[in-house]
Amino acid sequence: EKREMANSSKYDETLMAMLQQHSSDMEFMNTMFGFMQRRTACFNGPKAEQNFQTLIGTLTHQLEVYRKSEYNKKHGIEDDDEEAKAVAAKKKVEEAAEATRKKKAAEQAEARKKEQEEREAARRAKEESAKDGAAGAKEIGGSELASNQAEVSESKEEEKPKDDKEDDEDDQGTGEKPVHNGGSTERYTWTQTLADLQVVISSEQLGVPSGQLKAKMLAIDIKKKALKVGVKGKEPLIDGELHQAVKTDNCFWTVEDSNRVVFTLEKVNGMEWWKCVMVGDTEINTRKVEPENSSLSDLDGDTRQTVEKMMYDQRQKALGLPTSEEQKKQDMLKKFMEQHPEMDFTKCKFN
Repeated sequence: EKREMANSSKYDETLMAMLQQHSSDMEFMNTMFGFMQRRTACFNGPKAEQNFQTLIGTLTHQLEVYRKSEYNKKHGIEDDDEEAKAVAAKKKVEEAAEATRKKKAAEQAEARKKEQEEREAARRAKEESAKDGAAGAKEIGGSELASNQAEVSESKEEEKPKDDKEDDEDDQGTGEKPVHNGGSTERYTWTQTLADLQVVISSEQLGVPSGQLKAKMLAIDIKKKALKVGVKGKEPLIDGELHQAVKTDNCFWTVEDSNRVVFTLEKVNGMEWWKCVMVGDTEINTRKVEPENSSLSDLDGDTRQTVEKMMYDQRQKALGLPTSEEQKKQDMLKKFMEQHPEMDFTKCKFN
């Protein structure tokens, strides 16, 4: 609007000279329109109807400008003040949105930090419990259960072929020992729970100096079975197939402290531990994953019972004691022996 006014002001002297030769402003206007109609096709040609409508629109606009100017004069408002208010209001909205985004990112980062601390505390507690349990198991060597267990173990060692040792090694699983139930590669580090996993990529891994990473610099595409991450205009750092499917609607990412991007990916199968994030990357040994005790309360009854049974069996194996299934079989055998005292089981060997 200001630019249009500046362009039209260059004719002020000529128009003022013409206006002074008329008895009134409206007479001057009639002279101008009469000239346009007599000497041009503007109001007397094939586009006359369209031009009249344009003129009406122009006059309506000028009326709005006049009314606005009169309102501002009446209330002592400068034109620049109103524009400044609009700019300030827009800036305030943008700042509020940015503050909300940063607050949400900080809350997510704090939640992840707290979760990792709880996992580490649970891991240490589990190690202490395993040590105490192993010491206790040695002290009850004279008990009936320990005696039976020793006899069964001895008979197994006598009859066990060499190939069984290889089977035991297979039972331990393959892959690297997990760190926080995840691992690290040259391109990223990752952790996981049964429900989701977190992937962290540093700015250096993306080829961006620390403290200069911005969300608008990134090109990210999360699909059900694929992930693509990189800096715009460069070859992607990650571009391949995910180990398993994720729920894209519940996946998100954020840039933290301008030096790393953090992904949260929710698994489709919430009862499976991932060996890796991307197909072809280094795999971890999922048999050595440590379930979080603090998360059991979040599971439904049947699932919680299954997970607790798995955890119990893992602890029993670590202590060299029978699993729940093996204990059940031993109890059944003991009950059978009690019901048939006439039978001699002293020379029997049980597998």
